[in-house]
Amino acid sequence: MKHFALAAVAALGFSALATPANAAIFAWDVEYTGWWEEEGGGSISGTFSAREEDALDGIVSIDEMLSWIWNWSGNSVVPAFSIASSEAGTTDFDPSFYINGTPNQPIGLDFVDPDGLDQGSFTSASGNEVLDLQALLVISYADDGTEFLTTGNSSSTLGAITVSDPTPVPEPATLLGLLALVGAGAATLQRQKQAV
Repeated sequence: MKHFALAAVAALGFSALATPANAAIFAWDVEYTGWWEEEGGGSISGTFSAREEDALDGIVSIDEMLSWIWNWSGNSVVPAFSIASSEAGTTDFDPSFYINGTPNQPIGLDFVDPDGLDQGSFTSASGNEVLDLQALLVISYADDGTEFLTTGNSSSTLGAITVSDPTPVPEPATLLGLLALVGAGAATLQRQKQAV
């Protein structure tokens, strides 16, 4: 019976590895640097992931993102913080990002992008932290309601915005297949030790 169970686990592992992925998942890194020099600097970096077919048009919108995280490095005005989709952070403006090499340039509150690109506003689950990537605002609220605000210059050439090449994210089926193979190998080693 044990041999049958081990064979079944090994077969399941190999089939998961051999099954072609339905859709590759990619992650992109975005970094906004070079603003807030008069306030001690600061940068915003983030990562979001999406399915390959959702990225074919060169833009990833919020409804196509599988996950995202944004990190504010902090400066003399607003302390560092992070906002992530896994923490039920909220978004406004239906944000989207170019991933085809077009700069994700902040556009300011008074500009309407004819392509509909809007990098949006991300709010933490607590509501105490806000990153507005459209107008480059970083806001943090204290318990007493005091507002700490850092603003960037969206027209400045100091800002260097880069979008990395996408990197494959392992599919869950592949990971399960690998775990099944590792488990089968461990069970085989354990059985050999007991036999000695």
